Amino acid sequence: MSGQRVLGLATAVAVMVACSFSQAALIPLAIPGVVGDAYHPGDNPDPGDGSWSRVLDGTGLTVGDTADPSTWTHNGAWQDNWQGQGTFTDGNTPGAWFMVDLGSIHDDLNSLYIWNVREVLDRGMKDVDIFYSDSTFPPDAWNLLGSYTIPQATGADTPADMVIDLSGVPSARYVGFEINTNYGSTFRVGVAEMQFTVVPEPSTVMLAGLALAAGLAIRKRR
Repeated sequence: MSGQRVLGLATAVAVMVACSFSQAALIPLAIPGVVGDAYHPGDNPDPGDGSWSRVLDGTGLTVGDTADPSTWTHNGAWQDNWQGQGTFTDGNTPGAWFMVDLGSIHDDLNSLYIWNVREVLDRGMKDVDIFYSDSTFPPDAWNLLGSYTIPQATGADTPADMVIDLSGVPSARYVGFEINTNYGSTFRVGVAEMQFTVVPEPSTVMLAGLALAAGLAIRKRR
């Protein structure tokens, strides 16, 4: 990660620590209280409509069946996503970044669910480099998770466009997104929602198993 980018992301932490907002819909095992910052505030200062908080607080997200990710859908309202501004050419988005603070160091990360922009589809982020770190300093504290192409959304009220495996991350508190391209917009790039999940506690898995066994027993009695 470039020194300038790391400095920009690190400077954002002071803003994120002071940020607070109400939670909306969270998918099962999602980390609550996640905050963020970006190279551009979006349509309004945080936490207003179209600000970066809307990407992380579940605003605009509907969780139907908690056991079925295909029912975890996001709407197409601009108020419920974030779109940074800039001057872009040929889909390239130089200087665009987004940073996430998970609130504490996690060694139990499981998945990252991403819903891309659904309002104007060419504004969705496309090629991104994702980094993670326990702290924002020094610059070499950042580790590259990988380079990803986030699929373009197909429209409103659709499930996550991509799920990224985080189980190989040893530990992280901060996640940085270097947004390299979008889907063609010359002045906007953004994302609708991102949620980070953790590995379930053994007790949670055991309780789920007991509930399933109880359900099967009841069916057999019938």
